[in-house]
Formats: sequence, structure tokens, C-alpha cells
Amino acid sequence: MDNQEYWRNLIKNVANWNQWRVYNQDVLIDLTGMSFSSYDLEGINLSNCNLTDGNFIGSNLRFANLNHADLTKTNLIGVNLRLANLRNATLVNTKLHRSNLSEADLNYSTIVESDFSNAILYETELGEATILKSNFSNAQLINTHFIKANIILNNFEDTIIKNVDFRWTKKVKNKFN
Repeated sequence: MDNQEYWRNLIKNVANWNQWRVYNQDVLIDLTGMSFSSYDLEGINLSNCNLTDGNFIGSNLRFANLNHADLTKTNLIGVNLRLANLRNATLVNTKLHRSNLSEADLNYSTIVESDFSNAILYETELGEATILKSNFSNAQLINTHFIKANIILNNFEDTIIKNVDFRWTKKVKNKFN
């Protein structure tokens, strides 16, 4: 069994994976380039994992722990990330088109040139995040919190923005309607 097949089989059973993670916290997990498209990974612990170039199209990552995960160039189109922990995550060139990030925690995350178009960010936390050159067009930002975030050169055109908290936020050259 090759390395990718080993990880893929282990991840298929979230309870076994999470238990394995408890006893193997020091193992560096590199899942670069792996596909988990349409997997049900609700509640999985992928904290501190390298998920670069991964494919999670249509997967369920509700309640997932992605704290400190590297999601560079990861495809998360149409993914359910509701109530997921993405604190301190790295999202560079990440595709989140049509994803549900309701009540997700992206505080302290780094988001660069990522696509959130048509995504749902209802009560999403983005406090102290750095958000640069990303696309939020046609997204829904309702009761979203950007407190103390750095929001620079982003596209918010045709975005639904209601009750969004931008207190103490640095906003530079963003496109709004």
C-alpha cells in the first residue's frame, strides 16, 4: 500500500483518524495533492496538516479542525465548512466558490488571492485575519466579523453585506458596490 492510499483509507473513518491523531500528535502529516472529493469528513481533525493542492470538491468538513492547516491551492469548491475551525490557516490561491463557511472560525488566518465568490459567510469570524487580493463577489456576508482584520485589494462587488462588523479594520483599495 503506498503512502497516499494509507492516508486515504485512514481518513475514510473519521473516528479512527481522530483517535490516531490523539496518539500521534508529533507526526507531520503531508497530504499534498491528495483528493478527498465528496468525502464525509464531518468533525475530522486536520489541524497542522499540509493540504496543499488538495481536492475536497463537494466534501463535508462541518465541524472540521483545520487549525494551522496549509490550504494553499486547495480546491474547496462547494464544501460544507460550517462551524469549522480554520484559525491560523493559510489560504493562498484557495478555491472556496459556493462553499458554506457559516459560523466558521477564520480568526488570524492568512487569505491571499483566494476565491470566495458565491460563498456563504454567515456569522463567520475573520478577526485579525490578513485578506489580500481575494474575490468575495456575489458572496453573502451576514453578521460576519472582520474585527481588526487587514482587508487589502479585495473584490466585494455584488456581495450581500448585512450587519458586518468592520471595527478597527484596515481597509485599503477594496472594490465595493
